[in-house]
Amino acid sequence: MPNVNWENNIFGMIPQTEWLNIGTMVTRPNDPIDRLFGDERTDNLVAYWQSIANEYQIPVMAQFHGFDTEAKTTFRVPVDTHNIEKGLIKVKINQSERLRALARAGVQNQQMMDYVLNDGIRLADQVVTRTKVAKNELMATGKVTIKENNLDLTVDYGVPAAHTALTLDLSKTADIPTQLQTIVDMANAEGITLNGMITSRKNLTKMRNNDLIQTAVNGAIGAGALVRRTALDAYLEEEFGITTIVEQDLTYGASAVIGQNDRPSITTARYFPDNVVTFFATTPGGLMGMGLWGDSPEVDLSRLMQVSASAASNYVYISQWVENDPAVLWTKASALFMPVLYNPNSLFIATVQAESQSSEGGEGGGGQ
Repeated sequence: MPNVNWENNIFGMIPQTEWLNIGTMVTRPNDPIDRLFGDERTDNLVAYWQSIANEYQIPVMAQFHGFDTEAKTTFRVPVDTHNIEKGLIKVKINQSERLRALARAGVQNQQMMDYVLNDGIRLADQVVTRTKVAKNELMATGKVTIKENNLDLTVDYGVPAAHTALTLDLSKTADIPTQLQTIVDMANAEGITLNGMITSRKNLTKMRNNDLIQTAVNGAIGAGALVRRTALDAYLEEEFGITTIVEQDLTYGASAVIGQNDRPSITTARYFPDNVVTFFATTPGGLMGMGLWGDSPEVDLSRLMQVSASAASNYVYISQWVENDPAVLWTKASALFMPVLYNPNSLFIATVQAESQSSEGGEGGGGQ
């Protein structure tokens, strides 16, 4: 086959060098969640988790001592390593069916390789999408749940129950400023200085349409006029110290089934719920945590199997192998991933009351 050197002379198997650049970039510039969570690759997820979790604990004060006296013995902060080794994400595709269809359609060899590479890119992107879902779920609930493919486990980051039981009334006549101040005061009492929030545009619009916020921003004469978004941002920063407002309305394909017309029917879902407002306190670097990436089992097994695979240092690992009966060439993307939250006390998660529940307006807020 001119111009194409298939690995091991197997039609459709891409040489390892061709996979090197796939799975190396996992940050999406247009995804708001990547403003709060970076991505870090490590050879030992448990050790790295313990290291950064200790690093970002609230510092404990040492004490003055007299000369020639014994120093007081301190302690190590206990770190729960959770189920991070369970964070295996993988997806595969039957390459043989596509190759046969392309060959019958007269696709040339070099184009054939491009088609296979593009399949690998799409598989890697599906793996990356699952990591974004996990990061957003952590910000929305304080936990990461894995209930798929016969797995049923929850990674609990230790966010206090009182922090996740808050409510907000964002109706037009509600006293939103008092509710926000209640949450800020609650955080201050625990030594946390809130500096950000993440929510949907819908909830930000409700705040802009609120009577008391309109009066506070525009004055009594401006009551009834929708507050400009920049004015809302300035108000939240000046009054409550919320300098970072993350608007998350992106969606993803949560599942897909093949319909009667042999085309996939995709069910979409939101990364972040539209009825949640999460207040947070970032590190000085502006982060809430880090997405930790490790070696999937395929990295070790590739040494024992006849496979073509990407470099082991990639975030997402691409591998190919052949089954003899039935004769099938598979392409698979896999990764070991779990987000880590620097400080479990830095999240304050409020559920927005439904309009029918908040028609009377009201104060309260920050309710538990």
